[in-house]
Amino acid sequence: MSVSTARQSRRTLVHSLTWIALPVVLFAAFFVTVVRMVSAEAPKRGQDPTGAAASAALAREPAIQATNAFVFNGDTGEIYYVKDADAERPMASTTKLMTALLAIESKGLDRLVTIGPDAAALARPGSSKMGVTAGERLRLRDLLYGLLLPSGNDAAVAIADEVGGNEAAFVELMNARARELGLTHTHYTNPHGLDDDPNHYTSARDLATLAAADLKLPDFVEIASTLKYSIPATETHKAYDLQTGNDLLPGSRSPYPGALGGKPGYTVAAGYTMAFSARRQGHLIVGAVLGDPSWQVRTDDMRALLDWGFSRVGLKPAPPPTPGSAPNPDQ
Repeated sequence: MSVSTARQSRRTLVHSLTWIALPVVLFAAFFVTVVRMVSAEAPKRGQDPTGAAASAALAREPAIQATNAFVFNGDTGEIYYVKDADAERPMASTTKLMTALLAIESKGLDRLVTIGPDAAALARPGSSKMGVTAGERLRLRDLLYGLLLPSGNDAAVAIADEVGGNEAAFVELMNARARELGLTHTHYTNPHGLDDDPNHYTSARDLATLAAADLKLPDFVEIASTLKYSIPATETHKAYDLQTGNDLLPGSRSPYPGALGGKPGYTVAAGYTMAFSARRQGHLIVGAVLGDPSWQVRTDDMRALLDWGFSRVGLKPAPPPTPGSAPNPDQ
């Protein structure tokens, strides 16, 4: 082969290899560009509000077992979840949210209240109670702890007697305040909710609305968000050790990040009920469930509804609960 022929062959080979390699180079460049674009548009670590798995889990509204539920943003009023929310149902001890509201709005929480025999009569078996005794004198503030933590029916009557003059007059104040708040599917016949009176009812929407009104009162938030409270004995009353029934609070059975005061309840007719709330990263979610079949299911329902509410403002679900822990409200 001549020198010129060899050179021509090399040029031909190089030319052929160039045309073969060019598509490969172009494809590689295109692939790198696409990867960079996707990486640039993907949320950075820590900025993804839910994560892929969480987004899939929260793509649809939660399926809960409560017969009635309502969840909304306590700051903006935006509604996030509705399930037969205007049906009128028994409310059990969630009644005490209105009792607490009127007591706090009456001012003078450090005034002494004398326990009457009607209040002491409810400190009995079969009645959730603070354990007061007729003739004792306690601060109204301490009675509120007895009302909201152990759900004392006896404390409810003592408060009603003090604020309204007697139980019947206090019930009139309860219904008047309900009208002022626009609770059109709520009616009270007592200050505690112990009796399944057919004329004593609320709706999930009304109950959540009432809870939001309570949460505007710093005294309510402080009292209802307390896990345990001790009242030392004085010359006017014995000592008390009180513990909440709110399973979402820090230190409880199923602590939820940022959980605040609420009120659980139970009677045979009402089932397991509760008004609940939590504040995470500046967002307040308030809700209510009525007619759950057990306290465990009620807890699961509330956690699912809170996760759903917070997902609407871009927050990821709460981690699985660790009993007795105090989860970070900013997570």
